Amino acid sequence: MRTFCEEAEDFRGYIAKWVDERLVPQAEALDEAGGFARELTRELGDLGYFGTMYPVEAGGSGLENPNLCFAILCEELARGSVGFAAGVCMQGSTATHTLYEWGNDMMRETYFAPALRGEKIAAYAITEPNAGSDAASIATRATKVDGGWRLNGSKIFTSNGTVADFITVVATTDPERGGRALEMFVVDTGWDGFRVGRKLDKFSVRCSDTAELAFDDLFVPDDHMLASEQGGGFRNAYRALTVDRIFTAALAVGNARAAYVAALRYAQERSQFGQPIGKFQAIEFRLVDIYARVQTAALHTYAAAQMADRGEDITVSAALAKLVAGNEGNAACNEAMSIFGGYGLMQEYPAQRYLRDSHFPMIGGGTPDIMHKIIAKQLRH
Repeated sequence: MRTFCEEAEDFRGYIAKWVDERLVPQAEALDEAGGFARELTRELGDLGYFGTMYPVEAGGSGLENPNLCFAILCEELARGSVGFAAGVCMQGSTATHTLYEWGNDMMRETYFAPALRGEKIAAYAITEPNAGSDAASIATRATKVDGGWRLNGSKIFTSNGTVADFITVVATTDPERGGRALEMFVVDTGWDGFRVGRKLDKFSVRCSDTAELAFDDLFVPDDHMLASEQGGGFRNAYRALTVDRIFTAALAVGNARAAYVAALRYAQERSQFGQPIGKFQAIEFRLVDIYARVQTAALHTYAAAQMADRGEDITVSAALAKLVAGNEGNAACNEAMSIFGGYGLMQEYPAQRYLRDSHFPMIGGGTPDIMHKIIAKQLRH
């Protein structure tokens, strides 16, 4: 996939080489173990990839096209392992972006800078057992006390949740005011009152650490509340999640690319009736359909990323990229698996992993129905 500028092409070349040498050989083992790849995460930090989105003065890479390059990073990592890529995507975007945009100097020095170096792991907690797409119904409560806030409640589906050193938590300061009372607080996981309820076992993106969290009368100092005007925390949370949809779409693109390459290779190697199955028209046409799906997903994803870099409104384009890439990626992986036949069901072939992992970009960060709702609302105006 051409990215139309030299900076982005060079960036892709560097990260693709790392993926081929370091991530791809470990992908199956990471999936089977279902654990957090701390060593690989630290390597990416040492190489500066967590700073892709940020300027040099903040400790970042200072790229001219940060959103485009971060989308490339997510795609290339997903080509190796969507589970690993999901954790990196969280760390390098939403979980650190909130501190960069609305944190104070103490937060940036204590949490943001070490996270860019890969020395600390970051997470972002918004979803609750009874509050998913309806963020305004969040029940985790922040009660004002002398010198800070008392946090009580729980979160679920939190990426990097069991391994995080700090977590940005979305909580309500007044449940009766709905979304207007949501604010964001930075929680150090070493504090009393924080605990991991359980690590969640998933059939998809198994090496993406995902947790249920609990906050039991946890004290958060005033200087750990992210800056906002009254009711601004919710708008900030929403803005942080909007651009993240592009990066989730990029995960779908990378996974679908890997599925296409695997299916193409298998079609060239597997022989039936005296010739490679890739020479049969039915298989040829199926491979073309997979390739078309990958390209469609990529075009939507990179168009949205470039719009973000130009400072344009991405409300529709980001939701559309996630919707199209998620659906097309899933369909591509399903078709790719069919080319493997019975072998596609076997753990020794990656087709089953690609198909399992293709469900994550469809659901993570907002379901297809929510993306439809976002787009429809904008089209009405």
